[in-house]
Amino acid sequence: MATESDQPQSEGRLRVSVGDVARLAGVSTATVSRVLNRPEAVRADKREAVREACKALGYVMNGAARALSLNRTFTVGAVVPTIETQTFSRSLNAFQRRLHDAGYTLLLASSDFDPTVEMEGVTKLLGHGVDALLVVGRTHDPKMWERIDQHRVPCIQILAIDPERPSIGYDNMAIGHLIADHLVQLGHADIGVIVGTPPTNDRVTERIRGIRKRLAGSGHQLPRERIIDDAFTLNEARQAAIKMLSNASDRPTAIVCGNDQLAFGVLLAASAKGLRVPEDLSIVGFNNYDFAAHLSPPLTTVSVGLAQLGEQAADYLLRCLDNVPHPPGTPRIETALIVRSSTGPAPARSATKRRPKATRPTTA
Repeated sequence: MATESDQPQSEGRLRVSVGDVARLAGVSTATVSRVLNRPEAVRADKREAVREACKALGYVMNGAARALSLNRTFTVGAVVPTIETQTFSRSLNAFQRRLHDAGYTLLLASSDFDPTVEMEGVTKLLGHGVDALLVVGRTHDPKMWERIDQHRVPCIQILAIDPERPSIGYDNMAIGHLIADHLVQLGHADIGVIVGTPPTNDRVTERIRGIRKRLAGSGHQLPRERIIDDAFTLNEARQAAIKMLSNASDRPTAIVCGNDQLAFGVLLAASAKGLRVPEDLSIVGFNNYDFAAHLSPPLTTVSVGLAQLGEQAADYLLRCLDNVPHPPGTPRIETALIVRSSTGPAPARSATKRRPKATRPTTA
């Protein structure tokens, strides 16, 4: 009867067996198995010896057999709104690295901000037998959690703070308040907002609420006509800003953007309209993308620990899969306003060009 090592590969060579790895590493086959399946249970020197032997022999573990024996597929699924921006690509990169180090493979789906497509992605990933899931935000198809609970897989929400479900994120309302406070301190009362906000993007919606709250605290408004919420790309933001800035007698003195890519589009629009930044118009981005510090002028933005977000999300799921207790509380990601040269004092305006302050209710 043929053994595993007797079975020829397609290249005509004999397949490397666990026994071959054990002999080269100077350990038992049981130790090799533990290194491949539960490396944390093996001493570091033996782990290294086995890994070096695997590398030298070109040994590739039979994933199907491993999954069958451990009742795991060693895959983790993620459904994100898009992979076109650094907001998600940075987090996913860190998330994937952490999973890879633990022996897991990432399966990825994109929903294009559509909750129905997100639900389909979750269903397909569960059908592939993923051991855990990552989703974005806390606004989902009502049946999504029911489906996940039926499969009994751990799931983490990122960019969200949800007291009902596991989540890792930051306070978007507080960030909106912080941005508005920076602009109010510079004398800005008339602020525009350019974002891409489908119904499922609770992150941007809460940021706008924070801006409104801070402006109201100073007696100012953020009227609906000062918000353009269908700009998802640099060019769409550029066109939106040109529209917002077209009336010289009634244009905002500052524009807050949903991310740095949109802010770049607004910067191009300001140049096209002959406006100086920040003398005539202040611009604020979000996420501190790699290029933000190198724009002309350098962009004021909010720095978010996107890599930290991905790492903590992976750590949470790995702890779940290993039945390790979690630290108490909901993790918060560090954020900071990075003030650069794209924001400055509001330009002087005549009284007739100033927008009205918010009206306050009076009592008889």
